[in-house]
Amino acid sequence: MLRYALVLSVISIISCNSSNPPEIKEQRTVSQISKELLDNPSDTILLIERRDLYILDENWSQALLDQIELFKLDSLSLNRRFDLANMYFNQADSEPSYYQKSYLLLEGKVFDALPEALLLRAKLNYLFQNYSESLNDINTYLPTNEFDSEAYFYRGLIYKEQGDLEMAQSQFQTAVEQNPNYIESYEQLAFIYSFNGDSLAEFYFDNALYIDSSIISSWYNRGMYHQSLGAFDKAKQNYKGILRRDSVNADANFNLGYIGLLENDFESSIFHFTVVINSNANKPSAYFSRGLSYKLNGNYEMAKQDFMTTLELDSSFGEAKTELSNLDPQKKGFIK
Repeated sequence: MLRYALVLSVISIISCNSSNPPEIKEQRTVSQISKELLDNPSDTILLIERRDLYILDENWSQALLDQIELFKLDSLSLNRRFDLANMYFNQADSEPSYYQKSYLLLEGKVFDALPEALLLRAKLNYLFQNYSESLNDINTYLPTNEFDSEAYFYRGLIYKEQGDLEMAQSQFQTAVEQNPNYIESYEQLAFIYSFNGDSLAEFYFDNALYIDSSIISSWYNRGMYHQSLGAFDKAKQNYKGILRRDSVNADANFNLGYIGLLENDFESSIFHFTVVINSNANKPSAYFSRGLSYKLNGNYEMAKQDFMTTLELDSSFGEAKTELSNLDPQKKGFIK
């Protein structure tokens, strides 16, 4: 998703006349504009100019403050309302309450003349599980924006949530037809084919990774697909693909440790569970799984320590209690 759908204002002014070549004025700094705003705090041109510089510098929080001020100066403008709602939406990953603020700016307003606001409201309604309202906005938006892949993608998500996988599949397929690089749509198609037991799922997982092999979640999704089929060698290749990009990735290491347990490769499972523990010392399932690996590898004392740590972190962890209760009093091992 693009960070912002805002169209940046022109921040470099080119002037020319019949006798002189074009002259490009030097771009001003935030500091210079801020000084001017001290004398003219309601100057919207200056606010837009500074906001755009903040966006170029990826200083999202300051850009948001300027956008809030612009909205206050003209709260009746649908464009200003949408720009602020859109900025809240795009910063909600770091501040989830912004989703609600974005929604309130668009709720109950007539935005037929501003189609991009309809699509944003559709996304928000989807997030808040207002599926009928979301679908209504998308259906209003699409007739004049029939090639917008994102609209089809969200319509697919709605049908999927409503349990209509056939319609969902059709929408995701349309999304990739409109945008052959739409990774999320390929993955949704893969999930549906996987759910239906269709091996075509692998084709769509492969497409997602072919488009961008740097996305960790795409490697993980394909790994989980292979793991669910018992194709452990293929699953391990995917998790190792993650580790080449992020050597301490907890999910990849945990799953490699789990597969090591299933394949009786206890040294491998101990190694990977240890990586998880080193990056997150408060994960009881990692201690328990490493304890099982130690136990099956014959290192009962280390197994005992891990089971005890598991219970220190989560006293209700029943499996760890069972493993400890099965310890041989003579410390020669575990009772069969």
